Amino acid sequence: MIDAKQLVCHQVDTIMVGSFMMVVFFYIMMGYAGEADLPAHASIAKQMLEENRLFENNFLLYFVANLLTLFSGNVLLIKYVLVILIGVSNTTKYIIVRDEFARRCSIMQARLASAALLFVFIIPVLYFLRYFNLFKSANTMYLGYYVPNVWHNSTILCMMPFAILTFFLSIRQLKEYEKKRNGLITLFVALGVLVKPSFFFIWGVAYPICMFVRYRFSKEFFYSLIPVVIGLLFVLYEYLTIFNSGDAEVVINVLPLFTTVFWSSHWLCLAISLALPMTFVLLYWEEVYKDLEFWFILVMLVVALGISWCCHETGDRIMHGNFGWQVVPAMWFVYYYVLKTALNSEREKRLIEQKPTSSVKVAFVTKGKVFLCIYLLHVAVGIFYLGRFLVAKIYY
Repeated sequence: MIDAKQLVCHQVDTIMVGSFMMVVFFYIMMGYAGEADLPAHASIAKQMLEENRLFENNFLLYFVANLLTLFSGNVLLIKYVLVILIGVSNTTKYIIVRDEFARRCSIMQARLASAALLFVFIIPVLYFLRYFNLFKSANTMYLGYYVPNVWHNSTILCMMPFAILTFFLSIRQLKEYEKKRNGLITLFVALGVLVKPSFFFIWGVAYPICMFVRYRFSKEFFYSLIPVVIGLLFVLYEYLTIFNSGDAEVVINVLPLFTTVFWSSHWLCLAISLALPMTFVLLYWEEVYKDLEFWFILVMLVVALGISWCCHETGDRIMHGNFGWQVVPAMWFVYYYVLKTALNSEREKRLIEQKPTSSVKVAFVTKGKVFLCIYLLHVAVGIFYLGRFLVAKIYY
C-alpha cells in the first residue's frame, strides 16, 4: 500500500506547480489580467455546442470542455473546466520534461530545468531600451518577437504536452526504431492536431527528413510516415470544416521574402529573438553539429518561421494570426535543447572521464557556467513577463 505522506513528499513539486498554474489561469480566465484568449475560447466552446458544431475545426479542447460540463452550455462552468484543463496541461508539460531530464541528471536538476522551461522567454531588448530613452515606441514584450512560451491562448497551452511527447518519442525512434512507439506517436500526433495543428505543421516536415537521413528507404522509414499521413488527414478534415463556408481562405506568398521592406521590419526582432540560440551554437558547435536532434529542431524552427512569413488567412480570419502559432513550440524546443546540452554536454563527460589538465577543464566549466547564467537571465525575464501580464493586464 502506498504511503500517502510519502507520495506527497515525492510529488511536492508537481503539487506546487499544479496549484500555481490553477491560480494563474483562473486569474487570467476570469478577466483579471485584461485581454487574453482564454475567456473567448470558453465562449467558442459554448457557441459550438449551440450551433451543433461539436466536431468541427480543431474541436478536441472545446468538446472536452462541453463534455465535462455535461453539455450544459453554461459559460461560467466551461471557464472553470478550461482553467482545470489548461492548468493540468501545463503541469503535465512540467512532469514530462522533468522526467526526461531525470534520465540524465539528478532529480533536483531535473525539477529546476523543467521549471525554467515553463517560464523561459526571450529578452526583448527594444522594450527595455525604452527606459534609456531609446526605441520609445517599442512598448511590447511579445508582439513582433519569436518567443518560447505564452500564457494567453488555451489551445497552444493544451497542445504542448502532446507536442513534447511526440517529439521525445520521435527522437527515440531516430536512435532505435520500435513499432509500438510508432503507434504512440500516431496517437499523440492525432490528439495534438485535434487540439491545435500548429506543431504538426513543423514536425510533419522535420520528422520524415530526419527519419530518412537515419534509415534511408528502409521499412522503418516508410512505417514512420504513418503518423505523418494520419496527421495530414486530420489537418485536411479541419481545413475542410473551417473553410467550407464564408470568404476566408489560405494564401501562400513567398515574394515578400525577397524585398528589403520585409527584412527591414523583421531582422532586428529576429536577431534579438535568436540571440541566445545563436550564442549557444557558437559556443557548442563542436558538440551539436553531428547530433540529429539538433538538426531536427533547426528544421522545425526554419519551417515555423517560413510558415509565419509566407502563409496567411484572408476574409473574416485575416486578423487571427493562426499561422504564427507554430513558432512558439519551435522556439520552446530550441530552448529545451539549449538547456539540455548546456547541462549535460558530452564534451564535459569526456573531459571529466579523461581527467584533463586543470586549465582545459576550468575553461570548459567556466563557459558552461557563464552560459547557464545567461539562460537564467532569460528565465528571470520570463517571470517578469508573466508578472507584467498579470499586473499590467497586457500580454503583448
